[in-house]
Amino acid sequence: MRWVSLLLCAWWLGCAASADSRPPLPTALAWEESAEGAHECDDSGEDVCLSPVCSDTGCALYRCEDLSPGRLVRAFTGPTPPVLIAPGSGAQRTWGSAQGLPGDALPVMVFRWHRREKLPSELQRERAYEEWAQKPKERHHLFPQAFQDYFARKGINVHDYVFAIDAEVHARIHRGKNGGPWNAEWRAFIERTLGEAPKHEHLEYAGALIQKFFLVGYTMTYWQRVDLTPIPRD
Repeated sequence: MRWVSLLLCAWWLGCAASADSRPPLPTALAWEESAEGAHECDDSGEDVCLSPVCSDTGCALYRCEDLSPGRLVRAFTGPTPPVLIAPGSGAQRTWGSAQGLPGDALPVMVFRWHRREKLPSELQRERAYEEWAQKPKERHHLFPQAFQDYFARKGINVHDYVFAIDAEVHARIHRGKNGGPWNAEWRAFIERTLGEAPKHEHLEYAGALIQKFFLVGYTMTYWQRVDLTPIPRD
């Protein structure tokens, strides 16, 4: 849904780029301009020689002149243009002798034999998802219904922002008087901002609360028909 990324990564709002307002070009003209732009970045009269060099951790493609004795080391002056791999040029095409990778030459492309180890945060997310998938779930309103009129004035329909979460977690974050810790967080936010915060700040705060309470689930509207039963173990 349109607000999924907003809630999970609310900080993207400040980085959104404005849309291009120029009228579309006729197809023929657009094609010609595209071709002209391509020629500006292309030197068809110069062939590029690449040589693979491998080690125990992976292989890399280097420019032949960078591997020559007495070479001048190529300085890094910006992003390296990508090298397109044609059909049939699989990983075996980059195997070379098991020598060390030149430490002072700039590779065009690097191929790792093994994937990097997962970060602790990645492992934590995976474990949380596995646990969540095997438990019964309930619909959780990210914007509490107790403040429905307030959120409506901000242009937020509370039933449009619902999270399917672990039923036990849902009970815990609403346990106690006046809607529990979840509602208390929103009550404090409304009081702190004097009820004057714009809509986007409410969306950002909802995303922050998802992180604070470490909620795991999928987004939906209140009216969506979704199977909330646990996924059995294999």
